[in-house]
This record gives sequence, C-alpha cells and structure tokens, in this order.
Amino acid sequence: MAQRRKTVDMGRLLLRNYRVLSLILLLAVVLWSHAGPAGADLLGSDPLIDAVERGNFRAVQKALLEGSSANVRGEQSRSALMLAANLGAVDIVELLLSHGAIVDLAEAEGNTALIYAAVNNFDDVIAVLLAAGAAIDHGNRQGKTALMRAAQIGGDNAVSALLAAGADSSLTDFTGRTALDLARENRRNRVIQIFRKAGVDR
Repeated sequence: MAQRRKTVDMGRLLLRNYRVLSLILLLAVVLWSHAGPAGADLLGSDPLIDAVERGNFRAVQKALLEGSSANVRGEQSRSALMLAANLGAVDIVELLLSHGAIVDLAEAEGNTALIYAAVNNFDDVIAVLLAAGAAIDHGNRQGKTALMRAAQIGGDNAVSALLAAGADSSLTDFTGRTALDLARENRRNRVIQIFRKAGVDR
C-alpha cells in the first residue's frame, strides 16, 4: 500500500514538473517570436552588431530601420561605431552617426571609435569622426590618446591626420611618455619623421 502511494506521488510530481517545463518552454517560444532588433536577441547578439562585424552596409541599414539602437554594444562593451571604425568601414561609420551614434562612447578600456580608427591607421575614418565632434585628445585607461596609439603602432596616415587636426603631441600617458616617445621606443621611423616635419621634438 505504501509503495503504491509512493508511486502515485512520484507520478504526480513528474506531471507537475512536466507542466512547469512546458510553460517555461512556451514562454520562451513566445518571447523569442516577439524579440525585436531594438534590444539584443534572447539567444544571440544584436542584429546590428552582427551586420557591422560583417561590414554589410545594407544589413546595417536594415537593422537600424527595424529599431536597433545605433549605440548598442557587443562583446567587451564595444559599440557598433567602434566596430565599424575598427574595420575602416567609413560608410557604416557615417550611417551610424546619422542615426545618433555617440561619437565618444568608450568601452571598458576607455578606447573610443577614434582610437580604434587610429590604431588601424584609417585616416578617412578619423576625418569623419573628428567632423562629428570626436574628442581628439581623449585618453583611454592607460592615458593614451589616439595620437599616442597611432604613433605606437606606426600608423603614419593616422598620425598625419591627427596632427593636422590639432592633436596635442605634448600630452603624456600614465607612464609619462609622449606620442613621439612611443614612436621612438617602437622604432617607428616614418612616424618619427612626420613628427619632425611638424616641429615636434619631444
């Protein structure tokens, strides 16, 4: 008798759990079907981030028109604008800015879209970002500006563009090094020559 009651109780418990699981599954399906591109997908990243990472201009347009925020962030808190700047996708950068992307949004390390463009030597992207009001002398968590990072990696086009736009070459990072110091440390001879022609000697 006791064994039979135990079996019945176990059956009721399994039935109750099955119903709960069914409700959870149903809820997940409903939420999934109503998940719009304005926020991140429930089971994946935002469609705008995916489109930018692929460098697909039309897909970026579509995501924005369907409600994705131009300031959505992906992995490591990098915004869509940072990702586009990192790729050198100037058309996507312009599109995102026209849809309200915040030009000086920074990720966890303090890097902005301008710094990403500088690190990759994309002078055309730098020009667009500066025209949109990017802070040219913004420093990341190491105190490094776009000019410093460009000088460090040998980005001659970026260094030329930033100097021409008025970047402050006298600023130092948190270790006391200027952009020229970083160029010298890394033997970026072409960049060093650019600084000399601009009258920068320290």
